Amino acid sequence: MQNNIKSFEEVTSSLDKLHLDDIKNPDHSSHLFKTTKYTLLIIRFFELDGEGLKGVSTPYLFLENAIYIYNRDENNFLQIANHEALMHSIEIELRQSELLIKKYIQESDLLEDGLYTRKIPSIFLDVWFDLKKDLTRVERILDRADEVLQEYMSDFGKSENFPKESFINIIEHIGRYQRLASLNTAKLDTLYSYYNSLKNDKINTNIYALTVLSGVFLPLNLVVGFFGMNTENLFFSGNPEGTLNVVNILLFMFATLLILFPLVKFLERYVLQRVLGKSNLYNKLISNIKKITTIGE
Repeated sequence: MQNNIKSFEEVTSSLDKLHLDDIKNPDHSSHLFKTTKYTLLIIRFFELDGEGLKGVSTPYLFLENAIYIYNRDENNFLQIANHEALMHSIEIELRQSELLIKKYIQESDLLEDGLYTRKIPSIFLDVWFDLKKDLTRVERILDRADEVLQEYMSDFGKSENFPKESFINIIEHIGRYQRLASLNTAKLDTLYSYYNSLKNDKINTNIYALTVLSGVFLPLNLVVGFFGMNTENLFFSGNPEGTLNVVNILLFMFATLLILFPLVKFLERYVLQRVLGKSNLYNKLISNIKKITTIGE
């Protein structure tokens, strides 16, 4: 194994300086550089650290009929036997990224369940934004990796020893998880719309409560203002129980208005919407099922 390890200077002595910077850049996007002397393949996947999702690139160098993998930790190159070994290295990197994508999908599902069961976290928007941002970036990284690997296949796939089955397997995995990332990104958009709808409903409820309070106390204020006028021959002005009568009138109006608003809301929600609405829905479903059954006969 030691004979397969080459120093950075030994392998890169004939490389262009710009390509040396590309190799050392840990976040370089997937790319295929072709020159007359060598070919540099960079495949980037991703990993998670304390600061969030970050891209991690792995350079592969084709030089003088040899294939090298850059070891970023040791700053040297490992010479591998063939394209099959290269596919194996990419597959390992991809498998780690797939586990990370599954974690993101799991977090999206938890956010969805919490939203639909009304157990909404107080930091919903922060969690939603992080998931949306990272899944969008995952989708973009996988798309670029797929494109570059297709270029790599075009250049080296005609070789008799090229591992086409391993290559196809990697491309299928990238496509599958790219679709999953895309679907969950779309799902997050739906969750955001639903979250906004819930917030709007809550705001409407608060406005309705303020409207009810205004509707209850506005007539009371009118009555109090009327009996507070400094005019002659006012009702109950000479009555020793006039104050008690006014208080009784206020209490009666308050009780009436307090019962009237919830009653109207109850009739609207539980009678008009639920009973009639459900009946209408079920009647439509039954009608459609009967049509399908009739056609089948």
